[in-house]
Amino acid sequence: MRAPGVYLISIIACLAAGAFIYYKRTYPYGSSHCCILQMQAALQEYALNNNGRFPAGQPTAEASLSLLYKSNYVNAYLLRGMIPSEKAVQTVLSRGGVLAPDSCGWQYVAGLTSADDPKIAILWCKAALGHNGQRTKDAGREVLFLGGREWVSGADWPKFLRDQQVLLNKRTLREKTALPLVTCLIKLPDGRLVESIDAPGTIDDESVGPDSEGQRGLPAETLTPAVLNIFRAPVQNGSLTRYLSFSNLNSMPVVISFSNGVPDHTNAVYRMWPDKR
Repeated sequence: MRAPGVYLISIIACLAAGAFIYYKRTYPYGSSHCCILQMQAALQEYALNNNGRFPAGQPTAEASLSLLYKSNYVNAYLLRGMIPSEKAVQTVLSRGGVLAPDSCGWQYVAGLTSADDPKIAILWCKAALGHNGQRTKDAGREVLFLGGREWVSGADWPKFLRDQQVLLNKRTLREKTALPLVTCLIKLPDGRLVESIDAPGTIDDESVGPDSEGQRGLPAETLTPAVLNIFRAPVQNGSLTRYLSFSNLNSMPVVISFSNGVPDHTNAVYRMWPDKR
């Protein structure tokens, strides 16, 4: 006859084994939170500082994504995604290397620009995992599009991939080379024309179309051409009114009309005046 202590140990062992099995089934690569929202912010910041181009030019998409680490936009933990170990990735990056397909959990689409269609996806997890690395109930995952973030279910995943291939095949030369629809300069109160300002500022947009209208404020740490220029038509048919402000200066409104996505002029000037308030 077994002693009560033996039964207790057996019960604890069974519970521990069950908990381990549950954890491995729920978190196949371990619990983690490599946030796609932070990756979105890093990619946007990179493009703003690189003439509207997202990381590209390396032998693989994962190697191109590694440029975010080399430029100090992300750390190794975030860049790895939820699949490989942080230690292995940190070792590679600390030695000056770049990530490869088997050492990065992010599926990245290299070569995109701010001029591309907002419906094009740029980043998602290679496995169907949730925010903390858990298996998702619908086998779906969050996808980062150029125009925002959306959840794509497992049932819709094949269609998502097909649609993305169609969008990528339709890219124009202007989109691939990050040429803006409208190139903008800044005219300072002393009459000088400049294409950028090394100072924080804000652009306020007001767009109006037949069936929609919207407002948006875009703060920026540095007013680069990628911030000032207009890469995509906010409305197919309608108008965009823009105001720029920085260093106690405000611009006169810049108004651009669009017809079938084509602007009525391709050059604009932010004429700055001192804020007298």
